[in-house]
Amino acid sequence: MPADPHAPVDRHADLAGDRAITAARSELKYLLPRAAYPRFCQVLDRHLTQHHFVGEDANRLPGPEHFVTTIYFDTPTRSQWHAANRDLHNNVKVRAKEYYDEHPALAEIATSAETLVAYRPWLWFELKRRSGERSEKLRFRVSKRDAGQVFEQLDAGAAGSTAGAAGTATSATTSSIGDSERARIVEYCRAIGEPLSASCLVNYRRRAWQDASSSLRVTLDFDVAFYAAPADLWSRQRALSRSTLGTPRGSEPSLVLEVKARGEAPAWLQQALIAAKARETAFSKFLKAGRAVHGDG
Repeated sequence: MPADPHAPVDRHADLAGDRAITAARSELKYLLPRAAYPRFCQVLDRHLTQHHFVGEDANRLPGPEHFVTTIYFDTPTRSQWHAANRDLHNNVKVRAKEYYDEHPALAEIATSAETLVAYRPWLWFELKRRSGERSEKLRFRVSKRDAGQVFEQLDAGAAGSTAGAAGTATSATTSSIGDSERARIVEYCRAIGEPLSASCLVNYRRRAWQDASSSLRVTLDFDVAFYAAPADLWSRQRALSRSTLGTPRGSEPSLVLEVKARGEAPAWLQQALIAAKARETAFSKFLKAGRAVHGDG
């Protein structure tokens, strides 16, 4: 059953769930034909629960469609993109994510397009490390009111001071991970030796399912589109919604399916993937977006 939207927030449970979801795990990606989507979702609904954020500042409005905008960071030489392109299965990505919801059911009573968008006023700053089929994600949360000072320094090119600023800025905000994990992200950013700045953006609609223990999570991403970083990226106070990102530089026509598991995927899921003619892939949103925005270079 879906979580009660009116239930009190258990911040400790929310933190534990976040750590379980982002812990080291196997991660397999597939491209799913759009025609297979309805039947595949029916199978997921029989075995897993649709996952929605219900923690602090959760959206309580009815009928939301969930979206993600991911900001990928790179150096002036695009060292992170080239490293990932050389080895699709062993690489590290530095990124920030914003989650928002749209409410098409409210279109008739909306006074503007912005009133159809609900979002949480923070960004998740993340480091994702992939080793073969295993992945690990570290992250901390940054209030959007503080994001400007953190990421303006990234754009300004002071890699060492940026890493320090990231630690300072987030100390005053709510974080979903421990200090040691945040320190590992800072350490990696310092070790790059070049400044980081926003390189490209990816926007997509997402549906997610997972089991009660967070040991199995399945996500489906629709209408994946790639964008250049807008000039007002760190100064805007509204959501990074698709309609505000300008003209996309490219898109992915298939649905992007990810299976994240601690242990082997269950037989019912493997059978569903075969029936849906899902094609296993090394698809990378970062590589696709970087290529669309900057060219093959």
